[in-house]
Amino acid sequence: MTNYAEEMMAAIRLGQMDQAQKAFQKSLAEDEDDLVYSLAEDLYAIGFVEESKKAYLHLLAKYPDEGDLKTALAELAIEENDLDLAQDYLAQISEDSPAYLQALLVKADLYQSEGLSESAGHALAKASQLAPDEPVVTFALAEFYFTTGQYHQAIRGYRQLLLAGQRRIAKVDMAARIGTAYAAIGNVDNAIAYLEQIKPIDLTIDTKFQLAFLYVEKKADEDALPLFEDILAADPQYTSVYPLLGQLYERINDLDQAEKTYRLGLSYDQTNPVLYRQAGLLAFRLGQYDQAKEDFNQALALDDQDLATYSALADLYLARHDYDAVIETVGAAQELDLVDPRFSWDLARAYHAKEEEDKAEEQWQAAQVDYPADPDFWHDLADWYHEVGRRKEELTALEKAVDLDPDNFELADRLADLSLD
Repeated sequence: MTNYAEEMMAAIRLGQMDQAQKAFQKSLAEDEDDLVYSLAEDLYAIGFVEESKKAYLHLLAKYPDEGDLKTALAELAIEENDLDLAQDYLAQISEDSPAYLQALLVKADLYQSEGLSESAGHALAKASQLAPDEPVVTFALAEFYFTTGQYHQAIRGYRQLLLAGQRRIAKVDMAARIGTAYAAIGNVDNAIAYLEQIKPIDLTIDTKFQLAFLYVEKKADEDALPLFEDILAADPQYTSVYPLLGQLYERINDLDQAEKTYRLGLSYDQTNPVLYRQAGLLAFRLGQYDQAKEDFNQALALDDQDLATYSALADLYLARHDYDAVIETVGAAQELDLVDPRFSWDLARAYHAKEEEDKAEEQWQAAQVDYPADPDFWHDLADWYHEVGRRKEELTALEKAVDLDPDNFELADRLADLSLD
C-alpha cells in the first residue's frame, strides 16, 4: 500500500512543493489514520503549521472525542496567537480524559502567552501532582521556574531529571540549564562545574559565551580566552564577546590586541555603547585623547543615561586640563539625575584649577562623604589645603591619608615635616 505521508515528507525534503501538496491530499484521503496523525506531528515539527492543522482537523472530524487531537490543535492555535480558540479546545478535555495531563501542559503555555504566570504555575503544579515522575512534566515545571526567575526551584527540577538519566529534553541540556541557573543566583563555582560537564561538541555558542563569561569573573583568563576565540571564529558578529575579550587582553597587558579587538567589534556593531566606552577607556590609557573623546561621545549618543561614560569623559577632560568641559559634562549628567561620587571630586579639582575656591571647597566637602577611606582622595584634599594656605586642615587630611596608607613613606615624611613646623 502506498504511504502518501512518507511521500509528502520526501517531496518536502527535495523542495518539490507541488508534489508535496498532492501527496498531502492523497494522504488525507487514503492513508491509515495513524499515518495521518504521524504526518501531522512531523509537519508541525518542521513548521508546516497550516498543513498540520488540516491533518488534525481531518482526524478530529472522524474522532470528535479524541483529546490528543484537541490538545494538538490547541498548541497550533497558540502558535497562531488564536488564544480564544486554544482555550475552547482545552475546555473540551475533561479531567478523566487520557489527554488531560498533556492538556494541563498546553494550558500552562496558553496562560504564559497571556502573561498569566501564576495561573501557568498552578496548571503545572497540578500536572506534577498527577504525574510526579513523568520527565516531561518535571521538565515543563523546571522550565517555568527558570523563565520566571525562580532559579532554586528550577535547579531542583533539572537535577531530578539529570539524576534520572534525562540529560536532554526538547534539545535542552539539563547541565547547561543548571549552570545557567546557578550563574543567575551568583554561584559562579557551581555554575562553572555544571557547564564544564557538557562535552565540547555539545556546547552551543551561547553556552560557550556564558562559560567564558564565568571564567572571566573567576579571573581564569587562560580558560576564557580560547572559548571567546572559538565563538568569534564561528560567528564574528557575536558582538557581546568583544567588550569582554578586550578587557581580558587589557588584564594580561596585551594592549595592542585589546585595541584591535575593540575596533573589530565596532566594525560589526556601531550600536553598542559599552563597546564604545571600553574602546575609549583604552584609547585614553594609550594617550589617544582625541580618539577617546570621540568614542565616549559616540557612547553617549547611543545611551545618554550611561553614567560610567560621563565619568570617563570628565576624567579625560581633567587630564587635558579642559576644566570648563569637566563642569559641563558633570552638569549634563546631573541634569539627567545621574549620580556618581566621583563627580564631586572632579568638580572640586576643576573649580580649583579655575581659582573658584568657594565652589571647590563645597565640592571637597561633598566628596569627603563618599571617600572616607580613599587615601588618594585625602592626598588630593591635603594638596588643595596646602595650595590655599590652610595648614591645620592640610595636617588633618595628611594624617587621614597616612592612616589609610601607612606604607606611603613620601606622605609620612611630608606629615612629619608639617608637624614639626
